[in-house]
Amino acid sequence: MNKVLLTDTGFWLGLLDPTDGYHERANIIADYLPDNRIVVPWPCLYEVICTRLTRKREQLLAFEKLLADPSSELLDDSQYKDAALRRTFEMNRTAGYSHSLVDAVVREIVLDDTIRLDYLITFNERDFADVCAKRRIDIFQ
Repeated sequence: MNKVLLTDTGFWLGLLDPTDGYHERANIIADYLPDNRIVVPWPCLYEVICTRLTRKREQLLAFEKLLADPSSELLDDSQYKDAALRRTFEMNRTAGYSHSLVDAVVREIVLDDTIRLDYLITFNERDFADVCAKRRIDIFQ
């Protein structure tokens, strides 16, 4: 395993749904997943495995297979969620732009320098560019 790839929700939605606008790009990125460690934050799982996906058995089972791969790691968000919640309200109140709570958790994970991360896979570069730049984490889009 050469690199550690943190994944955002949009990547998984694009990969699993052939009608998603990012499907082709997600498939290209998926070619880079083997031989790397894939980190999936729990909040992203909640967004991906929604009611709509559970009605699409084939896509759900494909996601299960990806998560079951030994190179995949489900990252607990317990140490990030309180700060992320505070920052979500703070940013929406004072910064003039917004991030979802899930994005705020991903941002907190990126800022945690105790976790090795080489890339963030996202289609929302604008939401993460500042924190990735601080840690010199490349955005894979």
